[in-house]
Amino acid sequence: MLSVQNSLTVPAHFLHGMLHWVRVRHGETAVARVLAAAAIPAAFLHRPEARLTRQQYVALYRSVAATLDDEMLGLWSRPIRTGTLKYLMLSLLDAPTVMVALNRFVRFWNLLLDDYRLHISSKNALLRLALVERAPGTPVAPLGHVLMMKLIHGIASWLLGREISPQRVEFSFDRQEQMDQHGLLVPGEVRFNAGITSIHFAYDDCAQQFKREKHELWAFLKRAPEDWTFSAVHGASMAARAREYLERRLAQAVTIQDLAQALHTTVRTLNRRFADEGTHFQAVKDALRRDIAVHRLANSNTSVAALAFDLGYADATGFCRAFRQWTGSSPAAYRQDARQDARQGE
Repeated sequence: MLSVQNSLTVPAHFLHGMLHWVRVRHGETAVARVLAAAAIPAAFLHRPEARLTRQQYVALYRSVAATLDDEMLGLWSRPIRTGTLKYLMLSLLDAPTVMVALNRFVRFWNLLLDDYRLHISSKNALLRLALVERAPGTPVAPLGHVLMMKLIHGIASWLLGREISPQRVEFSFDRQEQMDQHGLLVPGEVRFNAGITSIHFAYDDCAQQFKREKHELWAFLKRAPEDWTFSAVHGASMAARAREYLERRLAQAVTIQDLAQALHTTVRTLNRRFADEGTHFQAVKDALRRDIAVHRLANSNTSVAALAFDLGYADATGFCRAFRQWTGSSPAAYRQDARQDARQGE
């Protein structure tokens, strides 16, 4: 059984932001090569409703970074050359607290970027790290802002050895339709059109001491960007708690009443909490089924009928109809595309 974290998928609309500078600098042949290396069907470029598995996303990120020699995918004013993250992390290891480490993080990045600078401040028991444009009208790369907030959160959490739950994350750009799925990559409360992109932590979390060794850092870097992109996303959210409960009972006809009883709350409270997070019970249930289906179609030989049964569908027809609504493709076609591109990437 996949864990809640490992079963997460990423919307395919991320492809365009991640591949933009590969296309601009190296052309369509390089784009095709990068996609093949990550076993991602080229058709996903025209299918924004499709999903990338965690493994595909990580492989794509690494392939783009290697092609561009830029660990932040060409999204900032200067390339972040291969090895930058390593030396950044080495500079943090002997910091006495997470707060001191974050101050060093800010100073490090401000030596690299011409378009934005990071600013760190504290107020009302919160520590804020904000991306401030160096000149009015500086272009915004939404994916770059998302990844910077994830990098800050992921590094702070890794240093402390547990997830630090941000109080909120704010983005300077308007909410776009495809941004509805950024919650899978950004933990905590998310706000848009905030004027300045920023992440807010509890001051007490950042004041804590930590101890990390170099051998632990090498393992973190070897897995990059997996750990800082997929740190326990939304671990405390109602959607995550519901997803964890449902994942252990996939084949059962679990209702919202069952979930409310298990979480010792009321259906009314559950619905309110889901609404606060911009979702609802059936959407959480469908997203879990979709993500597990995507993983198993890409990585196993489970028949469509057996998969439908495992996911709690009465028959394959209902599952196929739902899968097409989720991804724009039938389960069989999705598996065929995934296998074909995996072979091309070998």
